[in-house]
Amino acid sequence: MAAEASRSLIDGVPGESVPVMDRGFSYGDGVFRTVRVDAGHPWLWSDHMNTLLRDCSRMGIPVDDGLPTTLRAELETLAGAASGVFKVVVTRGSGPRGDRPPTAPSPRRVTLFQPGDPTSSEAFPRSVRLCKVRMPSLPELAGVKHLNRLPQVLARAEWTGPLPHEGLLRDADDALICGTMSNVFIRIDQRLLTPRLDRCGVAGVVRGRLLDASLPTFARMGLEVSEARLGVTDLLAADEAWLTNAVITLWPIASLVDEDGRPLASWADAPGPAARSLFADLQALRETG
Repeated sequence: MAAEASRSLIDGVPGESVPVMDRGFSYGDGVFRTVRVDAGHPWLWSDHMNTLLRDCSRMGIPVDDGLPTTLRAELETLAGAASGVFKVVVTRGSGPRGDRPPTAPSPRRVTLFQPGDPTSSEAFPRSVRLCKVRMPSLPELAGVKHLNRLPQVLARAEWTGPLPHEGLLRDADDALICGTMSNVFIRIDQRLLTPRLDRCGVAGVVRGRLLDASLPTFARMGLEVSEARLGVTDLLAADEAWLTNAVITLWPIASLVDEDGRPLASWADAPGPAARSLFADLQALRETG
């Protein structure tokens, strides 16, 4: 059975193309969000919208505070009661050739809904590799989900096929940053640690939920969470480790190989106790918010 076609709007009008002078197309001058939708219900909607507005501000892209209301209406138009993935792209709009942005930009928004079951969020063990590609340092954009994705694209091109499930990127100083599509967490004793993203990387909304330590697991298990400058040795020393993003939810890491496929570590009991408990917390959030 063929997959159902995606549906898209450009500034609220059905369409599948943007002008060739759009700066998002020409320069990656824009930001985006990817939202999991279950039976018409967008998961962590407020988190996504707050982050979208913050990222637009960081990029100097002027958008109205009413943008989330507009986007919610477009989601309902495109998705109805279906499940799938809703993508929002906001660019600086069209402008003349050259790097200098227009002084009075007219931002463009693109919304896309891909129907179907979102990527599996089952908490079964996943395989992960280290990537050769390094994330470039750019503190001015650290944490922002902008349209410049070439490091992740080149990293994902390092292997073909579905396995391993994800690749981990480091910066030029060998600090662990993120996955090609995910954030990384490790547990050592009662401490949860995630890479500090002050030089590069994308700060996902699920990462944000775990960092605020409000999920029931933190009190139940007596866990503390913080950002830290982490390296591969910290990952190898972890009692358990996992990946997060707003579509997959949480993936426990069961095995790690190096850039050439040589085994580095395995976690035979994955998912560990913290991953199992946090996964349950996040699943509950999918039903309520």
